[in-house]
Amino acid sequence: MYRRLLRILRPHAWRMAGTIACSIGAAALDTFSFALLIPFLNALFGETSLIPSGGGWIARVLAATIGHLLNPADPMGSLQRVIFVILASVLAKNLLVWVGGQLGAQLQEYVTRDLRDSVYAHLQRLPLGFFQRTKVGQIISRVLADTEQTKALITQLVTASIQNVATIVGYVIFLFGISTRLTLYALIVAPLLMGSLQPLLRKLRKGYRRLRNDYGEITSVLQEVIAGIRLVKSYGAERYEERRFTEASSRYSKAMVRVTRLAFMAQPITEVIGMAIAVVLLWIGARQVLVAHTLAGASLITFLAVVMRLLQPLKQVSQIPTAAQSALAAAERIFEVLDTPTEQATDRGTKVADAFRRDVVFENVSFAYGDEPVLRDISLVARRGEIVALVGASGAGKSTLVDLIPRFYEPTAGRILLDGTDTRDITLDSLRALTGIVSQDTVLFNDTVRANVAYGTAARYSQEQIEAAARAANAHAFIAELPEGYDTVLGERGTRLSGGQRQRIAIARALLTDPPILILDEATSALDTESERLVQEAIDRLLAGRTVFVIAHRLSTIVHATQILVLDRGRIVERGTHAELLAKGGAYHRLYEMQFRDREGSATPVEQTA
Repeated sequence: MYRRLLRILRPHAWRMAGTIACSIGAAALDTFSFALLIPFLNALFGETSLIPSGGGWIARVLAATIGHLLNPADPMGSLQRVIFVILASVLAKNLLVWVGGQLGAQLQEYVTRDLRDSVYAHLQRLPLGFFQRTKVGQIISRVLADTEQTKALITQLVTASIQNVATIVGYVIFLFGISTRLTLYALIVAPLLMGSLQPLLRKLRKGYRRLRNDYGEITSVLQEVIAGIRLVKSYGAERYEERRFTEASSRYSKAMVRVTRLAFMAQPITEVIGMAIAVVLLWIGARQVLVAHTLAGASLITFLAVVMRLLQPLKQVSQIPTAAQSALAAAERIFEVLDTPTEQATDRGTKVADAFRRDVVFENVSFAYGDEPVLRDISLVARRGEIVALVGASGAGKSTLVDLIPRFYEPTAGRILLDGTDTRDITLDSLRALTGIVSQDTVLFNDTVRANVAYGTAARYSQEQIEAAARAANAHAFIAELPEGYDTVLGERGTRLSGGQRQRIAIARALLTDPPILILDEATSALDTESERLVQEAIDRLLAGRTVFVIAHRLSTIVHATQILVLDRGRIVERGTHAELLAKGGAYHRLYEMQFRDREGSATPVEQTA
């Protein structure tokens, strides 16, 4: 886990190196400031030697660096000069802390940005199956909340840990310089301190992972309700949704309380052990000063002052694993997404299909979602320029069948041929470039009309080409009446447009890219007579000269289809032209009779009457 996170830091190595250098420099200056306490205290106590012989090798370092500033005959002058050096050291240290803090903050934000961008980019390449089995709220939580949470890990792992570890190392070296024996006593209990927290840390990570999942559930409920607020209100389900959200929120709060309870246990445990160390060292050090006479009093006071100062970075370092557990749990969830194989990773296709010339053939194709069969032994031939209509009840397998053509899913048995080539041998990009889709659930983005018509390909087309596609889709007239014309922002999901207008934008999008193979999922939403006429005219233009697979909801639109396939429970039960199927008197005939029994009434969607 840590190795993967460090790899993410690699592009920002110079910022990390700068943070480390500033931390080490600040720690060295901080340690030097404490070392200056020894001559300061000796001058204060009126000692004849301002750098004592019982001060370890640190005394020799002081003699070499500031010995020329000290004069036992002039203690006040020596004090002034030492104070000046201390102030200069503190000022330089804090300047380095500020620079390191700036670099550390940039490091956190840029790494978080890169991680968020890489997760989003990876999501774009995941197969549709991932999105079907993963809740939208969980996905949003991982892209936004979990990537943001990893910032805490970067803070702890890089900024805080490096600064504190550098300080600890500097202090420990300084302590060895005063008394090796006392320092060894102090270090004996360090493994005990860290080891005593490990069981607690394991529980914390497990708790934080559960917490991130519960947060994702809250996001899912919120997203579902906002997306379906019209349905919620029409069914008077506000109280039901309130209870559902409250239950998810309550689970999250209870999990947070449990995790917080565990997290707060770490600090008092660390502090008690730290104070025990200080008391033991005070006793041992006092014996060295008063009994063994191997340590100067000023050196002991400085030693104890540094030990007490050492408790703070030690405490912070000991808290790093605790604070990092939440971020580690979030990082695990992020890497679960990044470890999910993309379509490209599993794509065996190497052939580039630059054109569609002859036919699309299904040979004994079957498909299942897990253990649930959806399509069984489907065989069909769709020649260039033909219209193939799919009719059947909801759940018959119509949408799944057409989803196999652009390889949103792979057949579990059989094969699909494009001009005689297995589609699995064709690269995804070239296959999908030959396929256009117009769905009944028109997807428009919170962007301009131009960007929606030329979705993903705006740089490829001129304004004249975009307008020509809009005219062919009977959309140019209403677009021209919008406040900013083609530069009008449509709002989320195109809420500024009517249902018929949204459909015509989607048709214009398909007309612009001019795919030779088209998948058309007819809209079931009710339109007024004029809107329906305009949409139907646009569809007729769209179908001309293409190989079209139509998921039919109204029989009036498929009367002239080259062949009609009637699906039932994943099988083709009837096939033929409109006239042939009526003459058979089978399932299609019964459907036709039911739908057109009342010629003056509105048409009934096929999938509801089949």
